[in-house]
Amino acid sequence: MATKTTTSVLCPQCELNDVCQQYGVVDTADSEVLGEVTPQQSVNKGDVVCRAGDRFDYLYAVHAGAFKSLVTLPGGEERVTGFYFAGEIIGSEGMSTGKYGRTVVALQDGQLCYLPEVSFSPEDASRKMIRQGLLVAMSHQVKNEQWTGLMAAHRAEQRVAIFLYMVSKRLEFHGFPSTEFRLPMSREDIAGYLGLAVETVSRSFQKLKGAGMIQVSGRNVVLENRDALQDFV
Repeated sequence: MATKTTTSVLCPQCELNDVCQQYGVVDTADSEVLGEVTPQQSVNKGDVVCRAGDRFDYLYAVHAGAFKSLVTLPGGEERVTGFYFAGEIIGSEGMSTGKYGRTVVALQDGQLCYLPEVSFSPEDASRKMIRQGLLVAMSHQVKNEQWTGLMAAHRAEQRVAIFLYMVSKRLEFHGFPSTEFRLPMSREDIAGYLGLAVETVSRSFQKLKGAGMIQVSGRNVVLENRDALQDFV
């Protein structure tokens, strides 16, 4: 089975593309500093992008790589709450609270575009188009996270099937191969996100494989029949 990896997303397929385009339109001091290129930074696997509770300073767009979000439970245990792929945005919850709601960690080397909070301040009337673009981008994120609410009502292999189908659709939306890909996260991360034991996740992968829905080798996944996978969930 060939290994498929995701690289950088094309700007037109990024959820913040419409927002970034406004930098060259809005005539402010910020746009003069930013110019027509959104600021970008490289990150290494394991780097922390933002921490829950920290002041919200930037909204991030994933240009390349993948990331996971974590929250710390009252007992100190960390729980995986989601994943971000190229073309998606990080930190949107901070726009309303002024603080990041999740700690976000890089799952692999990647690149982030970042927009300073001042770029879409509600106090600046000239930023109306930028804020409208942000609303559209955030609607995509809400749609992605709706899948999470489906997990608890399903048995283990259905949760794994939902997860794989969700990843496939998100990759497809941003222009990446959607039926053959490499998962950037570990089985432990998937288990934490789905609320399952690691062994249960591994068994569920094998059950889906035995049913002819997927092929799996390590982190490499092929969806043999995505329609059947959708029907299953």
